[in-house]
Amino acid sequence: MEINMHPERRGVLEAFYGRPWSWSERHDTLDFMRETGFNAYLYAPKNDPIHRNRWREPYATTEWAQFARLYAHAQEAGVELIFGLSALAFQYTDAAHLAALRGKLRAAQRCGIRSFALLLDDIPSHFENSRDATAFPDLARAQAWLANELLADVGEDGEFYFCPTEYHGSGNSAYLWALGASVDARTQILWTGPDVCSPAISVADLSRVTDALRRKPVLWDNFPVNDLDMQHDPHVAPLRGRTPELIAATAGYFAAAGALPAASRVALRTTAAFLRGPHRYDPDAAFTEAARASTATPQEAEAVLFLADLARRSPLVGPEGALHHALWPAIDAFWAARGGAPAEAGPDVPRRPATQPVTPSEAPLRQLVRDMEVHAETLAHLVDLALRADLAPWTAKLAGWARVAKYALGALDHPHDARAREYVLEEIALVRENFHWVAGDTFDTFARRCVWAAETLAQAGGAAQERA
Repeated sequence: MEINMHPERRGVLEAFYGRPWSWSERHDTLDFMRETGFNAYLYAPKNDPIHRNRWREPYATTEWAQFARLYAHAQEAGVELIFGLSALAFQYTDAAHLAALRGKLRAAQRCGIRSFALLLDDIPSHFENSRDATAFPDLARAQAWLANELLADVGEDGEFYFCPTEYHGSGNSAYLWALGASVDARTQILWTGPDVCSPAISVADLSRVTDALRRKPVLWDNFPVNDLDMQHDPHVAPLRGRTPELIAATAGYFAAAGALPAASRVALRTTAAFLRGPHRYDPDAAFTEAARASTATPQEAEAVLFLADLARRSPLVGPEGALHHALWPAIDAFWAARGGAPAEAGPDVPRRPATQPVTPSEAPLRQLVRDMEVHAETLAHLVDLALRADLAPWTAKLAGWARVAKYALGALDHPHDARAREYVLEEIALVRENFHWVAGDTFDTFARRCVWAAETLAQAGGAAQERA
């Protein structure tokens, strides 16, 4: 029997760059968390200006009312709502700055909120004014002072988290050692692992930072978040690369969701499965179950899994694994049936007589191209309107590549139709206007090979006619 090892705090972070979630999306997330076993929600969207860029400004009364409703819903769902406090260009020697942060904390407390997080990530790693540099020996001790000051305002029934400016890496810096010695032991410190978005995280990756901080870190796992340069990757995929022993080495586990909440929830279901049973966790089985739980029919689940396989690029698979999708064997078999194809299509593409019939080895790819069309149509009509909208750009890209592949096969089947070949190249250009990532250049490359092969067949046919 597996020992229950899940951490006490199993959270979801709204802390990405980009459009913050709507209030209805936040409430939907709370319902999802109740269903799947997450029990903490950290509010800290980077593009909420009153949270971060203009943090000294107060929220409007209507916004505080929304926070109060969110807190009440969280309590009913068994979720701890954690209110994030961020402060760009904070001046440690300016009493007005500390008063502004304290005022925001106390306003949140009047909404019922008990738990808070001080988030000093993605800011300069040095003092930004000379007065602070004179008053404190280093940035770590200044930040520790601020964290301790705010902790004093958090009641005994609340929790307090701190994300340091150095929040990933080897975990063995002078900055982290100073934090560990200076930050109150009640404060939980967040850490993302070896990297900002860590492909893999193990107990060994946390050992040095645990020593430096004098406490187990709370893991801030940047998956399935897909902001900034990852915005064209859906990250609808299973959690991978986390060892089961990792759970016992953390004081909590928070998964960072992306700007597309419904799409993020598909992946977050696999994180929830990992946290419920890390030793029995199987990524592929968990993802299949997540797709089924996120859709209305088996056909919808199959379509989501198909798209996810082609749009698999993420930090967890790396660039070398991004193109390892299930269509490659069929593509390889297709070209092998035609005598092989060079790595880069060109005039040397193998010549196949125009009269040679389609072989059985070509059939799987032709069927998969038809499947692409069907899956794209299914995704365009998902019952879950939120998931449909979140996946729409990738659905459109899948539909576009399906058209390219179909037209390319048509050009290959009718090599003497020069306009068919031109149409393939025109369609490739149109599809590539959509930058959302689906299988990279797989179908662009395949279609161009088809065009080269069709041209070769047309030339061979013309030469045969001249000889006749």
